[in-house]
Amino acid sequence: MAMHERKQRATFSIDSAVKEELEARIPSSKRSGFVERAIAEALRKEAIESLRKTLDSMEGYSSDGEDSVEMLRRLRSERDTYLAARHGSRH
Repeated sequence: MAMHERKQRATFSIDSAVKEELEARIPSSKRSGFVERAIAEALRKEAIESLRKTLDSMEGYSSDGEDSVEMLRRLRSERDTYLAARHGSRH
């Protein structure tokens, strides 16, 4: 986080044992930053997990033996043909 970003207060409840450990281990002057980093990391991990689930739920695509370069060239060629036909039909 950049130093110029505006901070906002947040109020939420946590387990008393977690609060006690936080207070015992992290100096009061460092707690806000510690909690902010912990939340940011948890949010990052949650986003990655969500993306993994999305990717896992997607249907696979068979390349029929094409490597990625060949497939990309074919798809671009098909798209070019489609666009040329579409553009030509407007005149």
